[in-house]
Amino acid sequence: MLSSSQIADLWNQHAAALQLLARARCNVAEDCVQEAFARLATVDPAPEDAVAWLARVVRNEAISQFRKDQRRRRREDVFVHDRSPWLQPSDSLNDDLIAADEIQQGLLRLDAESREIIIAHLWTGLSFRQIAEAFGISSSAVHRQYHGALSQLRDQLGVSPLGAGVKEKQYE
Repeated sequence: MLSSSQIADLWNQHAAALQLLARARCNVAEDCVQEAFARLATVDPAPEDAVAWLARVVRNEAISQFRKDQRRRRREDVFVHDRSPWLQPSDSLNDDLIAADEIQQGLLRLDAESREIIIAHLWTGLSFRQIAEAFGISSSAVHRQYHGALSQLRDQLGVSPLGAGVKEKQYE
């Protein structure tokens, strides 16, 4: 095993070059280099040529990270294209009501927490108190964010309060 001072010397001399090597393959070069040095600290016996060993580990880690990123992107693309809409259109609704896809697009334009609060309250039926407990914020903050998000949705969709046939539920 290498001593901590030997590893520190290797870091000081080669970390920047190893990051360049990793950057040629992936976007998390610093992570690849750190992983390689963490492995070097635990490998027993120490490699004969530590720099070559580090280069191989950094390169392999960069390839692995690149592949993980590609798989994640493919899963995200499949999810985005193949997922069903959040809201299903209904043939029984009046023509003057807002279309389900317009509501979905409006929800997507909200920040993530506001969107989650709207969904949790309107579709899941959770009370403001339950949402506050689940999200780790106060009930009053949930209430403010909920009403602010509804106001944003109304503005985006061009409807008046309680318009488009949407009736707000009263929860505790």
